[in-house]
Amino acid sequence: MAKSSPPKTPTFPYVLTHQGRTGTIYDLKSGKFKTYFVFAGEPKQNTFASFEAAYKYLIEEFGKLDTDRANAVSLTPLNNSVRTYAELEHLLRQEGAGATIQEAVAFYLAHNKTKRFAPKTVEECAKLFIQSQRTKNTSPSQIKTLEKHFRRFKREFGNRKIHEITKLEIENWLGACKDEKTGKLWSDKTYLSNRGSLVSLSRYAQEDLDAIPKLFKTEFQRVSRRMLDGKEAVEIYTPTEMEKLLLAAFEYDLDLLPVLVIGGFQGLRPAEIHGEGVKRPRLKWEAFIWADRKLHVTGQKVRSIPHRDFDIHDVTSAWLEPFRNLEGVIWKHKQAHSKKLIALREKAGVKSIYDGFRHSYASYRIRQLKNNLPELALEMGNSPREIVNSYKRNVTDAQAEEWFSIMPPPDYAEKVSAALRLRQATVPTVFPLLSR
Repeated sequence: MAKSSPPKTPTFPYVLTHQGRTGTIYDLKSGKFKTYFVFAGEPKQNTFASFEAAYKYLIEEFGKLDTDRANAVSLTPLNNSVRTYAELEHLLRQEGAGATIQEAVAFYLAHNKTKRFAPKTVEECAKLFIQSQRTKNTSPSQIKTLEKHFRRFKREFGNRKIHEITKLEIENWLGACKDEKTGKLWSDKTYLSNRGSLVSLSRYAQEDLDAIPKLFKTEFQRVSRRMLDGKEAVEIYTPTEMEKLLLAAFEYDLDLLPVLVIGGFQGLRPAEIHGEGVKRPRLKWEAFIWADRKLHVTGQKVRSIPHRDFDIHDVTSAWLEPFRNLEGVIWKHKQAHSKKLIALREKAGVKSIYDGFRHSYASYRIRQLKNNLPELALEMGNSPREIVNSYKRNVTDAQAEEWFSIMPPPDYAEKVSAALRLRQATVPTVFPLLSR
């Protein structure tokens, strides 16, 4: 802050600071003194006969710029004092989630100048977003996932205007959500999956519905991504658990048996096998080229890998031997996979593991391949990095050998063949219980 009177022995160039502004006085060595400062992006210069006059000019000019409304308007669009704008900045930081005056002005213009801003509730935006995804030929399984994620979010925020929901509210909600079955907080993977759906919703609301001003990132995009915990172990089935499931399917539900075998011993994605909720051709028995012992998979999830061919394992051949002469799609049901699998796990007394068969295949198969990740990636239709990050768990060579040695019981082929002949003769909707 400058003193009320100029110093008696100034050092040049002399820098004067007053009311938050800075100016400089130069001694021109000719009995003249020049003043210089920048205001509203423009340099302001003047010349005086004495240092005292130059000093007095800067003091008065700085005061006038902040208090003389007419003068301020002629130089800058800001009409109030520095203190006023400092207070506005503070208010925005406190009440506007850290917004700046520039962001506040842009937001105001989006509301009032362009007249395009159209506030909508989360409920309205979610409904329109789902409708738009259906017109874009999004797969039923993806639609189902979006509906599930939005349903949870709408319980708390459905009636709120989507542009009013803050980053902190979204983060707090995501961080407090729990698995409805276990009661545990969401895993990092579930957190990220739900966040991704909400970000997609907010971008649609901003870009297509004009329900969020098109100025900056949405509050949903500003939510922290959260790093996946690399130490979290992938869950897999033990050979004993897999055998229990296979025997339960052999006894109670033969429809599921090929699905278990292909998932656990060939590593296909569940949707690649049963085809429910996806817009890809369902896996057919013709995909098994028994003469060449190859499995041909097409229409994959990864677009860069249109198809893959890899060996049919001995354990697969043993369990699918009675099915070799079948034709057409392997899974004929439309929406029964999840319910049937839940019932089968209860019969077998085996816990549920998300994508457990594919995870198990990756974990045991990599031991057989002596850690040849590229080869395993080729079999699974994925990248080596994704296998390490999402699928593989360390097991021993002995456990891998046990997994691929789970063979059917001695009377298996005879009973399954008999059930298949009975089915072809009577065309029942489900297989009979083989144990009766």
